[in-house]
Amino acid sequence: MDVSEKRIVVHEIGEVIFRRSHRARRVSIRISPSGEVRVTVPFRSSWDTAHRFLHEKKGWVKRTLKKISENAPVPRHFKPGRNPFTRFHDLVLRPDPNTQYSFRLHIEEHTAYLDYPKGIPVSDPRMQQALQESYIRILRQEAREILIPRLEHLARQHGYTYRKVTLKNLRSRWGSCSAAGNINLNIHLMELPDPLIDYVLLHELAHTRHKNHGPAFWEELQRTTGQARELDRELSRYRIRTHP
Repeated sequence: MDVSEKRIVVHEIGEVIFRRSHRARRVSIRISPSGEVRVTVPFRSSWDTAHRFLHEKKGWVKRTLKKISENAPVPRHFKPGRNPFTRFHDLVLRPDPNTQYSFRLHIEEHTAYLDYPKGIPVSDPRMQQALQESYIRILRQEAREILIPRLEHLARQHGYTYRKVTLKNLRSRWGSCSAAGNINLNIHLMELPDPLIDYVLLHELAHTRHKNHGPAFWEELQRTTGQARELDRELSRYRIRTHP
C-alpha cells in the first residue's frame, strides 16, 4: 500500500518532506521561511519522478536554504518554563510527550503557553517557526489592546478624525495614512518606548490633514509633540524586529 507522505534526508539539503496531493497537477517544491523543504507530488506521479525533480532543482534549493540561513535571526535562549517574551506577556514553554509534530499556543492574561513536542530543541526550525508565529500573534493582541485605544485618545485630545485603523505585520514601515484617512499601524510598534509609539500615532494623525511631509506637516507635528524632529531622529535608530 502506497503512503501519502514520507520524509527523506537528502545529501546537502537535509530532511525533505514528500507529500502526495489530489489537488496537485505537477510536482512542486516549497521552502518555508523556517527552511522546511516540502515536495508536493500528484497522486498519479511516482516517487521517483519527484526525486528526479528535486535533484534537478537541487542548486536552487541549496541557494534558497543558504539565503534563509544567512538572514535567520540568532535564536534567543529559551528554556522549558517561564521566559520573558513581549512587553506584556511571558512565554511558558511546556513539552508535550503526547504529540510528535504539533505546537499549540494558549494565552491567559499576561502569560502565553506554548505546548511543543517533547525533545525538540529551540534551534529546531519547527520550534523557531512556532516561536515566530506565537510572537506575531501575541504582538497583534497587544497592539489591538493598546494601540487602537491610544490612537483614539490622541485623536480626541488634538482634534483629529480618521476613518478606520488597521493593524498590520509590516517589515519596513511603522505606519501609514491613506488619502481617504485610513490609518495602518504596524504591530511592531509594541516594541518601541511609549514616547515613540505616541510619536508614530501623532505622525499618522497629522497625515489626515497634511498628506506630504512639507513644512505645514512638520509644524502640525511639532504642535502636538513639542519635539518632532528630535523624536524623528530617535525613531530612526530603531529597526523593526520581525522575530522574538
